[in-house]
Amino acid sequence: MVYCGKASQGCQSCRGRRIKCDRKQPGCSQCMRVGKKCPGYRDQLSLMFRDESSKVIQKAHAQWGAPGSPVDNDPESSTSQSSGRQSPYPAARPVPLTPSVAARALVASRMPRRVEPNLDQRGLNFYVQRYLLNHPDSPRTPEVMDLYLGDEDAMKNVMIAVGLAGMSNLLGNKSMNLAARAKYVTALKQTGQLIAASAPRDPRAIVKPLRSIVTLALFEVVQGRASKASTGSANIHILGAVALARSVLPMPHSPNGGARGVLQLMFSMFIPSQMTETPLPTGFFECLNLCKTLLQDCPESCAVDLAFAICRLLEFLFAADQANSSSDKLDIGGLFQQSLEIEAVFDHIEQRLQVAYPFVVYETGLPSPALFRGKWHGYSEIWGARIWNHFRWARLLLGEYIINLIISNPSSSIRYITPSRKVYCYSTIERIAEDILVSTPSHWNHPVLDKNTAKGYEAPGQGGAGAAGLPTLLWHLRVAGCAPNVPPDFWDWSYDILQVVWKNMGMQHGQALAEVMEEHKKSLQKKIVSRSPIISNPAIS
Repeated sequence: MVYCGKASQGCQSCRGRRIKCDRKQPGCSQCMRVGKKCPGYRDQLSLMFRDESSKVIQKAHAQWGAPGSPVDNDPESSTSQSSGRQSPYPAARPVPLTPSVAARALVASRMPRRVEPNLDQRGLNFYVQRYLLNHPDSPRTPEVMDLYLGDEDAMKNVMIAVGLAGMSNLLGNKSMNLAARAKYVTALKQTGQLIAASAPRDPRAIVKPLRSIVTLALFEVVQGRASKASTGSANIHILGAVALARSVLPMPHSPNGGARGVLQLMFSMFIPSQMTETPLPTGFFECLNLCKTLLQDCPESCAVDLAFAICRLLEFLFAADQANSSSDKLDIGGLFQQSLEIEAVFDHIEQRLQVAYPFVVYETGLPSPALFRGKWHGYSEIWGARIWNHFRWARLLLGEYIINLIISNPSSSIRYITPSRKVYCYSTIERIAEDILVSTPSHWNHPVLDKNTAKGYEAPGQGGAGAAGLPTLLWHLRVAGCAPNVPPDFWDWSYDILQVVWKNMGMQHGQALAEVMEEHKKSLQKKIVSRSPIISNPAIS
């Protein structure tokens, strides 16, 4: 955007009357003096993204001479154009153009009608419009918005980096991509300086560095082409964010000592750990135990127990994978027993989640690309919606492992998995996968939805993180769409959402996961072909 001088922070009435506004609350003195209701003041977002291009042009034209005025027209050309029409008035004597007037006429004729924003402004605008606003967890208050659009250079530069990265991906612009990387490096250094300058154990001092670190992690999945590598790089930033948040726990004046915010960061580490097959660090469990203490005797303590259950599941999957790749004989019975024990833990946690974070399933008869099978969930807040999807993702991993174990060991599975139990495994997988797809409008607003309709579907946000939780949702969609034995429309809908995110936001993570889904579909088709019987032609034999 182009600005014309310093922005007035007065109310709309005082700005219109061109008088000084004292900006008092709840209304300014000027409005109260004349008995009018004060219309209020512009927020930081409106001030930063005001477009005063027309004022700039008007000011320049006033100084140099506006096009269309007598100094802009050549008298001879005007005479020639009106030669076919006789004027009833005597022609005025042409006024010769002095050098100064001619220069002004030339400048006015070449003055652009609109001054385009520079590259940084374009990147920042793209980030704000596509990644910060228009999401269920968008900033709702001026205080939260100020964390992004205040005077902090680190936050501003990382937002520009993400915005330019998304734009360069969509436009295929290499120079813009290089500019995004340069901004990322600058923001990385500035964030480090911000952390070093923060007061120790001061919760207020870490808010801005935390926002910057989380956005740096978002850059990795927007910029990164390979889903595994980019998610691993993002996880490095999240580790730093957890360590920073852990340093100020418990947070005074925060519900449950600030445990919820730290838990949200910790849950986002599970997928990178599973993808890269990297064990969680020791500090992770120390922080998890502290959160458990802070949430003791609270219904939300089931979120901590869910985190511990996911840790147990990942450790089991890592150990099973290592045992499978070794030359030693597998203990198939032990694998079945452990997986069923973990399944029982998850079934118990699901019952507790229904009490702590209840939700309602709604359905409409009108088809919409934003709704899977015309359904959506109603949650009280987005925190509960996210906890549910973390549970569902882990439950699908476990269900897929049990099904693959049954398929690989059909004779041994009979001792541990009854036919009814096998049906339960498949039906649970389909139910859980459908819940992930149906819950999508709670986490993300589809571009086809207008603002009011999207608000009716979304889960109310609190943190104001914008699209920071979207990469995790996309991975959940990939797992749900490729779950064992789910109907074909699961894959189709999940794939379509990944493509929409890619085309609307330029997030490489979405396109990379879509390609993973394509490869999964091809592998299933090859298995079907290899298992189909070869029918010989009697005529040939």
